[in-house]
Amino acid sequence: MGWFKTVKGDSPSLAQIDMTLSVGVGEEGIVRGTLLRVDSSYNTAGGGVFRAAQAVDAADPATYIYFALVGQDDYQAGMAGSIGQGVATQSTADLPNEAAGAGAARITGLAVGQPEAFETDQFTGVDGLFPVGTKLTCGDDGKLVPATAGDCVIATVTVAPFYRWVNDAAVDGVNRTGGQVKVLQALTTWAAAVA
Repeated sequence: MGWFKTVKGDSPSLAQIDMTLSVGVGEEGIVRGTLLRVDSSYNTAGGGVFRAAQAVDAADPATYIYFALVGQDDYQAGMAGSIGQGVATQSTADLPNEAAGAGAARITGLAVGQPEAFETDQFTGVDGLFPVGTKLTCGDDGKLVPATAGDCVIATVTVAPFYRWVNDAAVDGVNRTGGQVKVLQALTTWAAAVA
């Protein structure tokens, strides 16, 4: 679904540590709560683009992670970027390996290094993998997964997965919003690697 909210901490506020960038060309499926990384290989005025973090990023302490505060398909993210206003790249000369697209959303990511208690549905794996105290890291498609030896830790589970009502959850086949969503609660925890 794409659910993320802070339970305790400085977000939303001016004190939150965040970054706003365009979504990289070709990215799909970034929703609220997706783990993001900065792809700085793009020669853009903003210093790079956001891409969904992947499992390979878990073992790289140089890759800093952010939580998406809005999905790439959000109308405001599209208007803040270039969707409907031209191509997604400045020019193909800047990005020779990318084709010019229909536009790119511009989204904000919340830094994992900021102390926050949060709740999200962006995790993957069976419930038994997420007891209280489980260290979490990046999995494929920007999802939280349990950390293993050599992984950087970005959060620690404080409440095991449970169902809760979410007012803006989409319900397939029904003309309304609101439904039960499986979430977990965790505390941001930046550690370079698990022993």
